Amino acid sequence: MSRRISQSITPTAQDITLLRGPFAPTKGGGDPVITELRKVLKDAVPAWLAKLSEEQELTQPRLDEIKSAVATRRQIIEVLPDGKARDDALAALDKADTIVSEMDNELSAVAAFSGTSA
Repeated sequence: MSRRISQSITPTAQDITLLRGPFAPTKGGGDPVITELRKVLKDAVPAWLAKLSEEQELTQPRLDEIKSAVATRRQIIEVLPDGKARDDALAALDKADTIVSEMDNELSAVAAFSGTSA
C-alpha cells in the first residue's frame, strides 16, 4: 500500500511499526532504556558514600565526586513531570548541594589561611 495524501495521511504498515517502535511498552523494568537509566543513577553515586561516617574526613576530591553525583541526578530528575516525587528529589539534592558548598567554602578558607591548596 502506498501513502495517500489529502487533508490527512494514511500511514503504511511499515510507518505504523516505525512510529510505534520507540513508544511501545516493552519489558517494564527489563526495558533496556530503564536498565541504562538505573545504571547511570547508580554509577553516579560514589561507592564510598554509603559507608560515610562522622569518623571520616572528606577531601576536596570527594566533595567534587558528590557535586558530580548531584549534578547527574539533578539532570535526570528535572525532566520528570511536576509532582511530589520530583519536588522531594530536587529538594534533597538542593540540601546535599548546600552542604557540599558549605564544606567546600570552609576547605577553601582553610587553604587560603594556611597558604596551601585544599
